[in-house]
Amino acid sequence: MLHRIPLRLALSVVLAATLLPAAALAQSQDTQSVAEASRRTRAQKKNTEKPAKVITDETLVVKKGDVQSATAEQLRIPGSPETPTQPAADAANSQGSKNPSEDEKVRAALKERVALKEKIKDAQSDLDLLQREYQLDQDSFYSSPEYAKNTSGKEKLDAMKQQISNKQQELDQLKARLAALPAPQESPATTPKP
Repeated sequence: MLHRIPLRLALSVVLAATLLPAAALAQSQDTQSVAEASRRTRAQKKNTEKPAKVITDETLVVKKGDVQSATAEQLRIPGSPETPTQPAADAANSQGSKNPSEDEKVRAALKERVALKEKIKDAQSDLDLLQREYQLDQDSFYSSPEYAKNTSGKEKLDAMKQQISNKQQELDQLKARLAALPAPQESPATTPKP
């Protein structure tokens, strides 16, 4: 029996010695093939030609102040067509379809509309900030176990609530003024061509 143990041990050592290098070789071939595949992929990406970028009026982004233009910049209402209205208005004036006073009225109404939209945007952001600050102060106030005794904190919350109410009324008035303005008139000369 003693003689069989070294024989079994020797047999298992010989078997392991023959199988281990084969497994290691297969694993190294896999890693080499993965690395080689990665190298080939990178080389293919470098060798592929990228299509030439075509610059058009739609893809060209020009920021204000980058390029001096011969025409003056005009205010544009968000949502209105991006075509310039100056050449169209000049064409309409040359045909005699509008007089200068009507054109000035339209421009004044447009400026007023833009100014009102800007005021509405500012009032909306102020209202949002006030509401957020109120929410934070309210959470802080009510997180205290003795909030019922804190009269100054309650007064501060009430004052902030009144500010929010006033700002909301101001915003509603601005929106009503904007709605009361006549809609911008589009003449056939200023409408974009499809």
